[in-house]
Amino acid sequence: MELAPFFAEVDAQPWAELQHAYGSAADVPDCLRVLAGDDEDAASEALSELYGSILHQGSVYEATAHAVPYLARLAEAGHRTEDLLVLLGGIAEGGEDRGETDEAACRAAVVAQLPLILGWIADESPGLRQAAAWTGP
Repeated sequence: MELAPFFAEVDAQPWAELQHAYGSAADVPDCLRVLAGDDEDAASEALSELYGSILHQGSVYEATAHAVPYLARLAEAGHRTEDLLVLLGGIAEGGEDRGETDEAACRAAVVAQLPLILGWIADESPGLRQAAAWTGP
């Protein structure tokens, strides 16, 4: 995956207008950039920040559904794949499937990414297989 067009698409999203657990989601693009980088410590911190903001204690937010396609594409490209699949599974896990709720929007967003996610079910790594299977609703 070429990162320049990917992040141009990320930057085109209205993150500052979207909300997560701590208000504006303007910090989400920076977290995504760090996840795509080579610094493992920084990536672990970015992942932790995303858990705290877009999947805070099991709750999802308006910004969460917007982040899902980018998380799935990073995972599919091999950037912290197992960690991101687990995060996507947590996003898909809660709430109702119906209605106009953040939970329903998040589940629908994860379902839309299943073509990228389910390919990992056949991976050699048991952790990746398990994470991919759990992510699929």
